[in-house]
Amino acid sequence: MSHQTYLAVDLGAGSGRVVAGHFDGRKLQLEDQNRFPNQGVQLPTGWHWNITELFSNIKNGIAAAAKTHGDKVVSVAVDTWGVDYGLIDERGRLLGLPWMYRDSRTDGLIEEVSKAVPKEELYGRTGIQLLFFNTIFQLAAEARQYPAVLREASQLLFVPDLLTYWLSGERVIEQTIASTSQLLKAGSAEWDLELAAKVGIPAHLLKPVTAPGTKVGKLIASLAAEIGLDSVDVVACGSHDTASAVAGAPARSKNPLFLSSGTWSLLGRELDAPIITDASFAAGFSNEQGLSGTTRFLKNVAGMWLLQECKRNWDAQGSKLHYGELVDHAWVSKAPGLVDPDDASFSRPCDMPRAIADYLRKTGQPVSEKPGDIARVILRSLALKYRVLVNQLRAWMPDLPDTLHIVGGGSQNALLNQMTADATGLTVEAGPIEATATGNIIAQLMARGEISSLEEGREIVRNSFEFETFEPSDTESWNDEEARFLQLIST
Repeated sequence: MSHQTYLAVDLGAGSGRVVAGHFDGRKLQLEDQNRFPNQGVQLPTGWHWNITELFSNIKNGIAAAAKTHGDKVVSVAVDTWGVDYGLIDERGRLLGLPWMYRDSRTDGLIEEVSKAVPKEELYGRTGIQLLFFNTIFQLAAEARQYPAVLREASQLLFVPDLLTYWLSGERVIEQTIASTSQLLKAGSAEWDLELAAKVGIPAHLLKPVTAPGTKVGKLIASLAAEIGLDSVDVVACGSHDTASAVAGAPARSKNPLFLSSGTWSLLGRELDAPIITDASFAAGFSNEQGLSGTTRFLKNVAGMWLLQECKRNWDAQGSKLHYGELVDHAWVSKAPGLVDPDDASFSRPCDMPRAIADYLRKTGQPVSEKPGDIARVILRSLALKYRVLVNQLRAWMPDLPDTLHIVGGGSQNALLNQMTADATGLTVEAGPIEATATGNIIAQLMARGEISSLEEGREIVRNSFEFETFEPSDTESWNDEEARFLQLIST
């Protein structure tokens, strides 16, 4: 076959990118077209996403690809972080900027919603961990605070669906992103409309969902003319970025163990069906949906968010430290402190270095304001969190693999990778860094019939990228650390 180019629009909660994937029938080569920041905007109403600026940056990235590879570009697909959405009216107009999931308008909504639907029932119906920012709680907040907006809205589109609509003119809701909402029936493409009604969410907002790896339409003619492309397919990939990231993991065997490492850490195992038990509910594990009918049985952990938010504060104070330098300082640091990465005091934009210092003081631990010491505290705490989760999975799954695939931007952090190998006793295979864009393109290849399965896509990943392996070398020293960490997170 002739070489073809697939465009992956990949938006994380901190940055975005448009990546061109050049496929020759066996290998995939990635080439950046545009990278840009993505930060929430604090308006008088609260925290929102600047969705129009994101779309402008996406168009710039597609235009750059058109200029260089125009005659080879065959399709484009969008993936983003989960749960957030836009509401459109019957004429297709967006009713306000999408809310940012960390906005405080959902405060107290879990407890309020649980009066209508007990927490155990909510988990049992959807298989999704109860988190304050899940779409169900965001829509419950809309129903209580902005009922007129819901009455005017014709349809909900999750952020990648909204961007896909602006590219193609077609309104679809993709299944993997919908599964993050806590409104789909577990392991199903069917909305739980009874649940929605109990919470006060209008059923007409929830249109039928579309499977990943589906052609949606063509690039809108006016947009194609503006950008300089012709007859390009728009595809629904695994529109939830974690679905694409896990699809891009170079696993050789069925049901791999994965850690998608970015703003969020999502650690779990790809399965054929959901697991919904009292134990999984108590431990806060989710059953998100993936490509080819798979389930991602995983736990959300506040991953590199803590370090990103620290760096944002340090940058505002004039610091010039890059992430690589912070990790270098953390390598040599001896700071002994530990924090619970999921403590509520770290969940929203804040003065994160101060929040971490306050946590250490409150728990009677030494405090240092040096960035390298704070970075080490964060990274060691994450590695211990991973250890706890892996041990939970071992208790439930005697056949747990002995290799952990770490994908995404966090896979570049050699210190955290080695800490994770040591803490868990697992072999860590790190990469690809751009697993999400890679998985996005795998879905496009499936949509166009170039490949027939997820397994075939992962073989392409193994053929195309190099990976770094970290073997456990110091597991015993983490036993005492785990006992101290468990005491922290249980208080």
